[in-house]
Parts: sequence; structure tokens; C-alpha cells
Amino acid sequence: MNKLTNWLKGHQIIAFFIITFAITWGLGFSYGAVMRQGQFLLAPLVFVATCGPALAGIIISAVSNTQPRQAASKTPWIAFLVAWVVSALVFLANNTFINHAPFSPVMVVFTFVSVVPVAFVISLAYSRIPRVKSYLASLIRLRGVWGWSLLALALFPALVLLSTSISSILGWQPIATHRFPETGLVLIGLVAVKFFYQLFFFNATGEEAGWRGFALPRLQSRISPLVASLIIALFWINWHWFLWQAEGNPVFSWQYWIVQYALHIPASVIIGWFYNRSKGSILVAGIAHAAANTADGFFNLDSTVLPLTLAFVALVLIVVDRMWKKLPSDHPAVYREPTNSQGLF
Repeated sequence: MNKLTNWLKGHQIIAFFIITFAITWGLGFSYGAVMRQGQFLLAPLVFVATCGPALAGIIISAVSNTQPRQAASKTPWIAFLVAWVVSALVFLANNTFINHAPFSPVMVVFTFVSVVPVAFVISLAYSRIPRVKSYLASLIRLRGVWGWSLLALALFPALVLLSTSISSILGWQPIATHRFPETGLVLIGLVAVKFFYQLFFFNATGEEAGWRGFALPRLQSRISPLVASLIIALFWINWHWFLWQAEGNPVFSWQYWIVQYALHIPASVIIGWFYNRSKGSILVAGIAHAAANTADGFFNLDSTVLPLTLAFVALVLIVVDRMWKKLPSDHPAVYREPTNSQGLF
């Protein structure tokens, strides 16, 4: 056990990717069982699987902690209860208003069981383990990142609208229209529900807490933000395999993967840019990710113009911020190793 612990401490980046895929792909069967076979009792396993990146970061942070635990308090439990209730309400709202699932006491009970992994991740921003608390603190902190949060909220939807407009002008597809008949305040409400659903399930809590919150700062301690974002993109894309298969996507088609790589590689650069610009905010990265998926949920996306639009924006950010250059070691988005650490790789 001591050898394993020491290895995890000294090879945090490799360990992160191994544990992430062990959790998500190890439980990958649950996606198909729930989404294609209707075995809804396995839904809690889907939630654990999709929180794989965050759970990997939590495990490694807890194992690597060298500071004494903070004194026992009620704060972590209160945080868990609040996160549990809020995430359950968000999930119920999405199921009721977006998916039009019948509301019932059974669904309420089942929801409260399923969302436990999400509430667990959020509550650890108040963990008694100092390194875990420090790692997840930015997941719940809005102070100081309001401007970046608003930009993250707007950028991807704006790029989606721009790309669909260009596609319409070129005659490749009609201008995008939202997939719901509602208009006005009702439509705004649906967009809000979809966004918060994406934020909680699982763009901020499950994914960005791991990809950008844990892996990116450790990679950036050794390599440039550009190379780090490209490395993360390669793992991030393939991590979705079981989910995309369960959704009925043509995962055995090379054309499908070309589109996914064309979309996700520039998206990884853009989200990484948001993380760095917001001084290492998991929340800002999560907002950008959730905004992108919300736009995807309301509009029919063009698979040609949108990747080109994202690539152009990513290229601009790379050039303007010189993302090929390493960040200084004291940058808030760069992980600093403790003096007794054996290394990260």
C-alpha cells in the first residue's frame, strides 16, 4: 500500500488519467444499460462514472495531502446537504421541463439517490483535508471572476449563432432555430434550466474539476498551456466513448471522430484559456463548458462551419496570449509542487 501511495504522489498526472478512465470506462456499461436498455436502477453508476475526472483528482489530492486535517466541523455536512438539495432540484427541473418526464414520488427519491456523487464533489470544496479543499475551492467561488464568468457564459453560444448564420448565408443549412415551441420568458426559463443542468451534470462538477482543475495546472508546471490543452483534448475526447455510444452516435465511423476532434481540440484550448485567464477557476471553465453544451441542446449545429469558427477563435487566443510559452511558476493556474514531492509524471 505504501508503494502505491508513493507512486500516486510522485506520478500524479499519469495516475489521474489512469484513475479517470478506470472509473468512467470501468462503469461504462451503465451508460448503455440506462440509456438504451432502460435499466434505470443503474443510473447512480452513470453519475459516478461521469464524475470520474473529479473523483480521480480528489483521490490523488487526498493521498498526496501532507498537512494535518482541519478540526471537525459541521460545514462539510451542511455544504453536502445544500449541494444535494440544489442538484436534485436542478435534475428534477430538467427532467420535468426539458425531458417532459412524469413527475412522481418515486422519481424524486430516485433523483436524490442518483445525485449523491455530484453533491459529494461540490461539498469537498469545504473538505477537512487541506489539499482537497484547496484543489476544489474555485469550483464554488464567484468572487473575483464575475467578468470571466459572463464572458464564458456568452462566448460559445455566440460562436454557435455566428457559425449557423454563416452556414445559412452559404446555403449549407437554414439558420438555426431552437428545438422548443416556447418563446419569450418561458424559453429563457428553459435555457436557464438546461444550463444549470449541464453545469451540475457534469460539465463543472464531473469534468472540469478534473480536466482543467486538476490535470491542466499540473501539466502547465512542465509544459506550455497550448501543449497541455492539446494533451488534455486527446484524453477528453476518447473519455466520452461509452457515453457517445449509448447516445446512438456512430462511434465506429472515422468521420464521426474527425468531427469530434475538430470540435473538441479548439474547445479544449478555449476552455483552458478561460481557466488560465480567470487565475485557475474551475467554475469559469465549467460555465464555458456548460454554455457550449446548452447551445448544442437548443440548436442544430453545423459540423463544418462551427469547427472552423472554433479553430479560428482558438488560433487568435493562442497568438494573442502566446500560449506556446510556459506560464511563470507563480501563476495561479500553475501547480506548485511541495518541496518533498517526487514529481508529477
